[in-house]
Amino acid sequence: MAAWLSLLAVLYATLMPFDFGNQSVAQAWAHFTSLDVPQMRASARQQWVSNILMFVPLGLFWTAWLSGYVRGFLGRCLVGLFVVLLALATTAMVEFLQFWLPRREPSLLDMSGNFIGGVVGVLAWYGLSGPGRRWLATLRQGGLTALRRGLVIYGVAYVLFAWLPLDFIVSWQEWVGKLESNGWGLWRAPVSEDAGLRWWVLRSMIVVMTLPVGILVGWWMREHFAAVSGWGRFFLSVVAAMMFGVWVEIGQFLTISGIAEGGSALSRALGVLLGIGLFVWRGHFSPGRLRHRARPVVMLSLIPYLALMVLLNLGGKGFVLEAGEVSAKLESMRFLPFWYHYVVPEAAAIGSVLLHLMMYAPVGIMMWLWRWGPWGVTPLGGPWVAVALAMTLAVVMESGKLFMAGLRPDPTSVWIAAAAAWVGWQACGAVWWGLRGIRDYPAPERPRSVRPVTDFPGIEPPDPGFVRGGESGWTGGRWRV
Repeated sequence: MAAWLSLLAVLYATLMPFDFGNQSVAQAWAHFTSLDVPQMRASARQQWVSNILMFVPLGLFWTAWLSGYVRGFLGRCLVGLFVVLLALATTAMVEFLQFWLPRREPSLLDMSGNFIGGVVGVLAWYGLSGPGRRWLATLRQGGLTALRRGLVIYGVAYVLFAWLPLDFIVSWQEWVGKLESNGWGLWRAPVSEDAGLRWWVLRSMIVVMTLPVGILVGWWMREHFAAVSGWGRFFLSVVAAMMFGVWVEIGQFLTISGIAEGGSALSRALGVLLGIGLFVWRGHFSPGRLRHRARPVVMLSLIPYLALMVLLNLGGKGFVLEAGEVSAKLESMRFLPFWYHYVVPEAAAIGSVLLHLMMYAPVGIMMWLWRWGPWGVTPLGGPWVAVALAMTLAVVMESGKLFMAGLRPDPTSVWIAAAAAWVGWQACGAVWWGLRGIRDYPAPERPRSVRPVTDFPGIEPPDPGFVRGGESGWTGGRWRV
């Protein structure tokens, strides 16, 4: 299923908006066969890297699917060759069809990026599938090891998403151009569209998103600097936090489309420092204590969250009403998913998607906490309620843009909100699964809306002699099977 979905996603992204012209096949073929390899300019590298990333899932999932039907080295080679040829045929077909599409231009540069992405996907599966399976098995088991590996995955994904679309500077001229551009600032970059309170809100979101990285750093520091305590530990934490914040912003600076800001570096450092503090004081945050405060925290957070949503969605132009243009905006709206992401640069499209994911993920998180609070067990139902609430909130926010000057609704935000709420719910469940560890006590009778699962084990070992499923148990410091 994932293989076919990756192929459909590629076709959708490359053939949008499906508004084919009436040119002849002969014209298209003559144009296609006359294509030359263009020079790799700095402005084109962003799109080239995006094309590579777009085809990586296709190579990865098709190789994963077909590898299950073969055995031996020769079989894997044949599967890899087939997937590479599939990627080549797919990119050749879509680039040929783009001759009939508006705002599309066939390009051998795009084809090379797509082909490389397919090859990278194949190599990624054969190179990482073994370790990946072991990591996945660990994550499914839960426990502190799973929690730590989950934090590692989050940290790597955090840095990669911060540097998207990975269009790094490769020449001295590009370096000089970056220095002379408005894409960086000691505190705030001049090119940044966000100003005033909105800028501070977005920096606050960066702080929250960086907290898990700080927890991982605190965990690592406890293992490697256990002898350091007091002010020495605090100083070491500050240094580590600043190093991470500056490192991520240096990566932003070294990309053509990246915006590097001292304020963002400080926000990331503050997030890491707060995450380290959460790890140090983890003993004060037992679920048995927190679950009684889960619903009050959600209720107290609701009004500030809604206020921030209004500010981020409707406050871009200072809340200037434009009621007379409502009908014109409605007539010009395009309901094709990701249409407006198609007509803007790749960096702007990626930034918009990430921003909306961050805005609506708290709906899933708050819904999970609301259902978890009374009993302290994994909620059985609720993700689809969270999805419905997020979609409703997105409809309200996008409808409000009809009445605000300089803003236009984007129906795609509704679908991104649904995905974000689902991810937020699942993220809470994954964290809880990691905290539960390997103890699995029978729970008392509970309402039918929740599953009887474990109470919080913290970092305690399982009970001696505890038997899981009547076949295995804990004896003498190890599992017996």
